[in-house]
Amino acid sequence: MQRIGGRILKPNRRWKSMLSAARDVFFPETVVTTLPSGFRVATEDTKIPTATIGVWIDAGSRYETPANNGTAHFLEHMAFKVSASGTSRRTRSGLELEVEDIGAHLNAYTSREQTVYYAKCFSTDLEHSVDILADILLNSNLNNRDIEAER
Repeated sequence: MQRIGGRILKPNRRWKSMLSAARDVFFPETVVTTLPSGFRVATEDTKIPTATIGVWIDAGSRYETPANNGTAHFLEHMAFKVSASGTSRRTRSGLELEVEDIGAHLNAYTSREQTVYYAKCFSTDLEHSVDILADILLNSNLNNRDIEAER
C-alpha cells in the first residue's frame, strides 16, 4: 500500500501494469552498438515520433591548456555560425531552409568533459537531420572573417 495525500492506494494488477508501462516510456533501455570504425551509437526507443541525435566529442575545458584555453567552446560556436560561407555542400540560407522545412532544432554545448552537437527532429526526418549535422561538422567553410568576428 502507498499513501498519496490523505488516500491509501492498494496496488492491483492494473496499477502495476500502468507503472510498468510508464517505466518503459520514461526509462527506455539504452542499447549501445559499436560500429567497425569504433564509433559508438547509443539508441533508445521511446515510442514517440521524435528523435534526438547527437555527437559527443571528448573536447572540453579539461583537455585545454593555458595556450589553447577556450578552443572547444570557440569551435562549438563556429560550427553553427557557418555564416556567409555555409558548407562545401550547402549555402548558409540552404542550411537554414532545410532545418526549418523539416521542423528540426540544432544546438550545441560545451562542458568540462565534452563538446556536444545535437539535432531534435521528427523520427521521419532522422536521416535528413543526420546528414545536415554531419555536413556542418565535417564540411563547414570557416573563413578568416568569420573567425575574427567570433573572437
